[in-house]
Amino acid sequence: MADPKPMMRVRYGDIALNYDANLDGGGMTFGQLYVDYIRRRVGKVGHVFEYCSGPGFIGFSMLAHGLCDRLTLADINPAAVAACERTISENGLGDRARVFHSDGLDGIPESERWDLVVSNPPHWRGTRKQWERELRLIDPDFIVHEKLYRNVSKFLAPGGRVIIQENGLGTRPSDFHTMIAEGGLQVVEVFPDDGLRSATLHHLRSRAVLYVERLLNTAAAEAIFKKGRWFRPGRETPRQNLKPYYFLWSERPAAPGAQELHGPAAAAGM
Repeated sequence: MADPKPMMRVRYGDIALNYDANLDGGGMTFGQLYVDYIRRRVGKVGHVFEYCSGPGFIGFSMLAHGLCDRLTLADINPAAVAACERTISENGLGDRARVFHSDGLDGIPESERWDLVVSNPPHWRGTRKQWERELRLIDPDFIVHEKLYRNVSKFLAPGGRVIIQENGLGTRPSDFHTMIAEGGLQVVEVFPDDGLRSATLHHLRSRAVLYVERLLNTAAAEAIFKKGRWFRPGRETPRQNLKPYYFLWSERPAAPGAQELHGPAAAAGM
């Protein structure tokens, strides 16, 4: 049997994660902002699910940092699923992590129950043809988001949370309010919410950032930049400034008269 294709690795704690440069949609860099945010605002949970996981930069990092006991990942790209499977196998994580090949949540067993859902999904509008070429960047009509919010509620354990990382240059929290409500959830927190919206400067910045992202997510650029030793891994990304990224936290509404036991208010002792 032939040896598996060589892959690059990044280490989070005692987990060596396997990846190809063309599977990184930002999880190795700004996706690592999750670690500080979850540690400060949520704390450790039992079971984490990473949607649109790619090779699992966010999920495996959370597992390595002790922020969850179990991890489930899913992606539509077979190459991403294979990378996750390899990381699970080589690190002996078979009893703590699993991955599914899934379009949205369609391939997830109904028995799954998650305490926390995380993701850095595609965040730029575009056409379906663009989406076919740029799975990591384009979400035409926000169908990737809609597939998540439409069905995620049935997979949430009691008190489960959905905390998605978005790019404020490509989206606004209000873009998702209707689909969140239609999925039986309500918004708990947007962090940070800097009010950066559709002014001319914002429009120009968003177009410039999209252009740069598209350049960086080409085979030629990835061969030069992401495969270079100097490409800065996510653990070195400055974390004191979250702009333009924000976290959108939603969950099931509490039953009337029920005491709120978690969330920002509980964290603040309110």
